[in-house]
Amino acid sequence: MENGSGFYGEAGDGAAMSAAQQAGAFRVSTPRMLCCLCGVVMDANPSSMCVNCLRSQVDITEGIPKQSAVYFCRQCERYHVPPRNWVYAQLESKELLALLIKKLRGLNKVKLVDAGFKWTEPHSRRIVV
Repeated sequence: MENGSGFYGEAGDGAAMSAAQQAGAFRVSTPRMLCCLCGVVMDANPSSMCVNCLRSQVDITEGIPKQSAVYFCRQCERYHVPPRNWVYAQLESKELLALLIKKLRGLNKVKLVDAGFKWTEPHSRRIVV
């Protein structure tokens, strides 16, 4: 510092570095690596897989049933809610969707972001969520 050099060995009048220069001096970069399956360059993560390979290899719906039976009375047009209740709900209504989602076991393991009905043929007895 006796020869007039700056804080980081730069030539100058001995003035302190600006905030922008100091921020650049301590820049931290995230480590990059190749995906173990497809070889795409990506940010490092514990699985060593890119998002696309992770989606194709891991099934987050494991443990959640793919099908379930719901009982419907044709005379009173109500759905059975165990143990003894019968609830009126129109097709594709919020009430029916709530009833169907409550019936699925294992949903507490995942975060449900969106739910809705898929259109099926009008004469079909299946309700697809």
